[in-house]
Amino acid sequence: MAETPSAFFSAVVVTILAVLGGCSAPSEAARAFFVFGDSLVDNGNNNYLATTARADAPPYGIDSPSHRPSGRFSNGRNIPDIISEQLGAETTLPYLSPELRGEKLLVGANFASAGIGILNDTGIQFVNIIRINRQLQYFEEYQKKLSALIGASQAEMRVNQALVLITLGGNDFVNNYYLIPYSFRSRQFALPDYVRYLISEYYKILQVEHSLKPSILSSMLVHGCCSPERDWNSRFYSFCSSLFSVPNSCRGYMSSGPVELSSPGPARSAASRLSLP
Repeated sequence: MAETPSAFFSAVVVTILAVLGGCSAPSEAARAFFVFGDSLVDNGNNNYLATTARADAPPYGIDSPSHRPSGRFSNGRNIPDIISEQLGAETTLPYLSPELRGEKLLVGANFASAGIGILNDTGIQFVNIIRINRQLQYFEEYQKKLSALIGASQAEMRVNQALVLITLGGNDFVNNYYLIPYSFRSRQFALPDYVRYLISEYYKILQVEHSLKPSILSSMLVHGCCSPERDWNSRFYSFCSSLFSVPNSCRGYMSSGPVELSSPGPARSAASRLSLP
């Protein structure tokens, strides 16, 4: 049976909670939390952009306390919200939010933007999104703001001890390789070669992100028959799960390998291990 997005979400949450469960609440609660990635972890940055990748209208948010959309691509909370709750910390604010200033900076920041991928040509149909390189630039800006607030040495210590969540890769299939029949990337690469290419590009990103240290929670979304995919691709394909289960079958390329992007020490990590065949 194809793995559904809800099953994937549950698996990610269970894994994260298991990791966090091994950490003592008092020490973890003091850590900053930084989020990078796509719609799975975007908590409102795209609300501030002129883009079609938005979650600012119903039915998004229908199960939240306010029953109103917040910019999260979910019916209520998302993965960063659950992590913040487990840490006993406030929810991180979107980096583009005008509320992210003063003491709020100590909590961390969410730089994620729906529609982005590992590749810069992923999600071009959304026009204006915060690609991963730009997210890293925003993080540099954040550090300057934090240094101005608490001093350079304290800011560096807070960043070095932060928890980091990175979620990328799903859009490189849905909003790139499989966006239309005979897309540029599908003509450029056979699927196994495309997977290898994505992993090599993802590794470069993680190498840069690794400077943050000590914990990186990273995952590549497994796609099945979630509603947007079924709606869009039904005009091209007569089936859903069998098409998007193809990337699932390539997960062998992402099995445990020689490169572990995590730091030793007391901080627990659920870092992706990437290996190229």
